[in-house]
Amino acid sequence: MLIEHRAYTLKPSNLERFYALQLERGFELVRPIMERLIGYFTVLSGPLDQVVHLYRFDSYDDWTRRLHGLYGVTALEPYFKGVRPLMLAQENRFLAPAPIAALTPLLGNGNDWLPRSKVWMDAASEPEMVVEESTLVMVPGSLPVYWAAYREHLAAAESVAARYLVGCFNTLVGRQHQVVHYRAYPSLAACRAHRQMLSEDASWQAFMRTVSAMTASNDVKLLAPAPIAAMVPLFRQP
Repeated sequence: MLIEHRAYTLKPSNLERFYALQLERGFELVRPIMERLIGYFTVLSGPLDQVVHLYRFDSYDDWTRRLHGLYGVTALEPYFKGVRPLMLAQENRFLAPAPIAALTPLLGNGNDWLPRSKVWMDAASEPEMVVEESTLVMVPGSLPVYWAAYREHLAAAESVAARYLVGCFNTLVGRQHQVVHYRAYPSLAACRAHRQMLSEDASWQAFMRTVSAMTASNDVKLLAPAPIAAMVPLFRQP
């Protein structure tokens, strides 16, 4: 299993046009990647005018076949010509599920999810829903210690750290020793309340004491599910 994380940074004030072009193009022509889409998300805090999207592929070969196959579809050329001028940058990275079952309720360690599977949290009934993307960068060589500390302090199913968790992954290419957590909250208030619970939890405090010396940086983005149901199958019914 391979998770792809993409980030498109748009020129200012082009977010609505970006989503409008997705609807104008439709989704049948891009079905090969829609069959592996987890969701598109608009960044609420962090880089403005950025769209993050996540996919679950079987392998690198599956990613290559599905994505690169689109470049030869003549009918997609008008879409590419319309959407590319809206962008300032495109970035991607490959992620693998964390090697701990408690961190992969959705993807990894025997769990799997594909579009048309169950909706994780219904964004239609949670209009204030936010997804937190937390990226922890560890110093070289410390990732095994991070996993060991998690197993020791937080791997219990009832752990406060497991609440709202969608999944945890680590980077495969590019900068190494990055750990990325995704949590889905019904509201920003719920996100803040959970952060407060973590700060007061003894197990979390013990975990943080262990890993803080190995942490190079910690970056958090708040994301909102895309306003188009087909583009967030994890959080909306088609």
